[in-house]
Amino acid sequence: MVAGEFRGRILGGLVWTLLVTLAFISCGRAPMTFKPTNLRCEYQKDPLGIDVEKPRLSWNLAARGRGVAQTAYRILVATDPQILASDSADIWDSGKVDSDQSAGVVYAGKPLQARTRYFWKVRYWDQNGEISDWSDVAWWEMGLLGPGDWQAQWIAAGEPGKTEQEEKLQGKWIWYPGECGKAKPFYFRKVFDVPDRSQVDTAYVAVTADNRFTLYLNGELIGSGSDWQEVKHYDVHVQLKPGRNVLAIRADNVQGDVCGLICNLHMRLKSGELVEIFTDETWKVADREVPGWLDDPDLDDSGWKNARVVGEAGHSTWSERIASGKYTPPRSQMVRKEIELPKAVSSARLYVTGLGSYRMFINGKRVGKDVLTPGWTDYRVRIQYQTYDVTNLLQKGKNALGAILGNAWWSGELGWTMQAQYSAGPLRLLAQLHVNYDDGTSDVFVTDASWKSHDSPILYNGIYNGETYDARLEMPGWDLPGFDDSAWKPVKVTDDGYDKLVAQQAEPVREEGVLTAKSITEPKPGVFVFDMGQNASGYARLTVRGAQPGTRVQLRFAEVLNPDGTIYTDNYRKAKATDVYICKGNGTEVWQPMFTFRGFRYVEVTGYPGKPNADAVKSVVIHSNMPWIGEFSCSEEVINRVHHNLLWGLRSNLLSIPTDCPQRDERLGWTGDAQIISRTACYNLHMARFFTKWLRDLASSQDEQGAVRDVAPAVVVGENPASPAWGDAIVVVPWVVYEMYGDVRVLEENYEPAKRWYEYMRSHEKDGIFDREGYGDWVAVVPSPKKPIAGAYEFLDATLLSRWAKVLGKEEEAAWFEKEAERLRDAFNRRYLDPSSNWYVGKTQTANVLPLAFGLVPSDRARAVAERVAEDVRKRDFHLSTGFLGTAYLLPVLCDYGFEEEAYRLAVQTTYPSWGYMVERGATTIWELWNSDVEGPGMNSRNHYALGAVDQWFYEYVGGIRPADENAGFKRSVIWPQLTSFLEWASVSHETEYGRLACSWRRRDGKLTLDVTVPPNTTAEVHVPVSDPARARISVDGVAVFAEGEQQGKVAHLRLKGPAGNAVVFEVDAGQYSFTVE
Repeated sequence: MVAGEFRGRILGGLVWTLLVTLAFISCGRAPMTFKPTNLRCEYQKDPLGIDVEKPRLSWNLAARGRGVAQTAYRILVATDPQILASDSADIWDSGKVDSDQSAGVVYAGKPLQARTRYFWKVRYWDQNGEISDWSDVAWWEMGLLGPGDWQAQWIAAGEPGKTEQEEKLQGKWIWYPGECGKAKPFYFRKVFDVPDRSQVDTAYVAVTADNRFTLYLNGELIGSGSDWQEVKHYDVHVQLKPGRNVLAIRADNVQGDVCGLICNLHMRLKSGELVEIFTDETWKVADREVPGWLDDPDLDDSGWKNARVVGEAGHSTWSERIASGKYTPPRSQMVRKEIELPKAVSSARLYVTGLGSYRMFINGKRVGKDVLTPGWTDYRVRIQYQTYDVTNLLQKGKNALGAILGNAWWSGELGWTMQAQYSAGPLRLLAQLHVNYDDGTSDVFVTDASWKSHDSPILYNGIYNGETYDARLEMPGWDLPGFDDSAWKPVKVTDDGYDKLVAQQAEPVREEGVLTAKSITEPKPGVFVFDMGQNASGYARLTVRGAQPGTRVQLRFAEVLNPDGTIYTDNYRKAKATDVYICKGNGTEVWQPMFTFRGFRYVEVTGYPGKPNADAVKSVVIHSNMPWIGEFSCSEEVINRVHHNLLWGLRSNLLSIPTDCPQRDERLGWTGDAQIISRTACYNLHMARFFTKWLRDLASSQDEQGAVRDVAPAVVVGENPASPAWGDAIVVVPWVVYEMYGDVRVLEENYEPAKRWYEYMRSHEKDGIFDREGYGDWVAVVPSPKKPIAGAYEFLDATLLSRWAKVLGKEEEAAWFEKEAERLRDAFNRRYLDPSSNWYVGKTQTANVLPLAFGLVPSDRARAVAERVAEDVRKRDFHLSTGFLGTAYLLPVLCDYGFEEEAYRLAVQTTYPSWGYMVERGATTIWELWNSDVEGPGMNSRNHYALGAVDQWFYEYVGGIRPADENAGFKRSVIWPQLTSFLEWASVSHETEYGRLACSWRRRDGKLTLDVTVPPNTTAEVHVPVSDPARARISVDGVAVFAEGEQQGKVAHLRLKGPAGNAVVFEVDAGQYSFTVE
């Protein structure tokens, strides 16, 4: 070949290539390129201020048809994006790593430095060995990594909170002799002498009863109480009279099996002498009223009995749960400092936290969008700090830094005792501002003794009781440069240290929506009730126009209404949930609280000038802002509505921690509620960071014996040690996070705490099984025996810990836990299973469902045990009888054993007890009780998510998606919808760590269509439902793949595994597939 011919052929080839390229472009198609997308560090896109020493990196593969998979990757990390531009790295070059891992790759480069931004990019090799383009550059930035990085000082402002009448209860708990007499009133009285009343300086009564009382003095009604955890205090000076007096109490018990009354009367004479009268055996008691019992000191009470002493003050039944006096938390404070910036600013970071809560301002503008910072932790162990990019808030020259401080969970009333659980204050702030200038120099500004403080316009703030704000006390410009703060006080520097400080670990609480009233009524003159149409967690935004200075507008909140249209607040118990705004009288005023929240649907407004319109009050919805990653819908509106209600229950109760309810005097991190809803929550929201943080709170509550508390963060509420099924959250929740996200680190971090909890259970065995009662199947329609539940959860924990140990490569420990599970299975069945009836002790739905769900039932009896459950469902006309624990597993167990029709009929039931019953009665969230509409106020939240754990069944059985047992994090999925005559179609999707997993199915004209989406770099096992595999004909994208019990044609990336029950099973690679069944 001559040179000219060679050159001609090259030129011809180039021309042909160019023509082909142009042809692609002219048709709207460019040559195929692909690159990683959605780069994340520690589950976040470009996170600011993390403190993880070895962060985990994740990315998604480009979806390019079927079969997309990764076979290798390379990661570059650098301190400058320009270094990455040359495909180089000064921090970490992983090199080519042969691995299909694209989620949670652990950083393995040089040690990371505080306050440093790291840039990274990644590329991968696909299933054909083709190399992707480099991803776009992402970054993460480290925060302050240890005590040595902090220069700021903790500053304190204002005074600490105060507890009035702190005298501890004395005397004895008393009751009627011989019986508790549930729901039966008893009448107690004590006659005593008083000197001349003019000699009495002060007199008050402290009283409580388990669980209701009405107090009289000399026949005059003094007060009443219905919550034994709260001691009521009454000033009775004016009711006293010289000579003989009668103290009378009517008491009864309407719930529980423990009864008691305790009362202290304290009289301080002007001489200084203290006269005290306590309940004891000298008090008289009767079981019926008689004339004169309230006020006649000469009543013949010879037929009355002497009171029975139940126990001394401080009796273990009541001691830790009794509030000894009314606690008033610290007054909100403002703190400020002006600084001078001599040069133009190139970047600035603010590292800040507070005890209790803070809201930061720079030059009159709010810093960030977070609410109730720094969030709730056990502040005795760990305090989160936040990092903000404040570059755009600063200016050359004078700048003003300011913060408003409130109580929140640290120093506000918390728990049934309504006391401060961590500190009474004073309120504190820690802030450190790093400023970089354009010329490369930098400065650091910190909180120290030079800051000043002043009372804020917030007169009162508390999580439970609300906020009172006097706008007349506002100081315009207080957060701007040049403000005259000469009348402000210097702050105090405190020695709170830095060893408890950690970077923000979970998503912050933020405002996530605003609701407008659906209607406004006026049930009484001047009393306006706004119906927001949706029960939600948050606060009201008030707009007032044309008010006179000092006008006092009060907002009260409720979940439901009384028959007369007024708000019903009894179920809030001691939580007053009341906001007050005192107007400054200046045109239009808009206000919302900073340091409180509650769950509510209705807002009562009084004191409003004129008649309010719908814009006067809005509902501001707040919750931790995890990404929503799940969607579900189907052809049955009852199920859709239950799903809707569950989503709002999650919104309302995932607020810094997983709470039980958002409205009453709890709002605590109840562990049983959290573990039972954990998987459901993970389908709907990205919960990995949230649960990881909360599990640290839970582990912090663990004692030397391995027991954890009922609530986390720990407060003086609930049982210690935790109840069975509640404490087991330390095992269940980490495993759920691992299953749903493939997160191995959460297992590593919680393995030892989980083992210690297991050892605690093991040390409290009887007859070879954990032997405690606890709460049992909470609020069940038909209660189940409690001890079998404890044993079932011990077995579940052993089973999970065996799998857990295998994941961590601890083979010997895995084998030991496996043997433990076998030992517990034998002991459990010996003790609780009746082989003649195939019922477990109690013969309830929950009694059989939990052993089936956990794998306790002998394999040769499992079907028969499940049949008992199905029989009970049918006997109850397709109603459930379960509580918090059994409900989560009832429908899955029925489907697993072939009782799909029973499961679906339960799901669509609309009469009591059922989810549909709540819907039919107007619920917009999940109730705490199956019959919250008729139960009393003592424990009756209209916004609890535990009974909504059925939503997991919606995703896994109706929609038909779940992670495969052997492949966590949806690296391999199972797609298996359970069809029924009750539904025509269903659709579900979930954003996994690898991308979108989806399944939708529809039955029409005798055909079933099943559309499936499998994320890149994953596979799935698809169970195509059929009525008879021998007669079914299945096609995929129009190609027949199965007929007459055998494989037909082939489709790329789809492999037949064969018939299995009423399904034909296929293995599929990543991509989209449309199955048709005839």
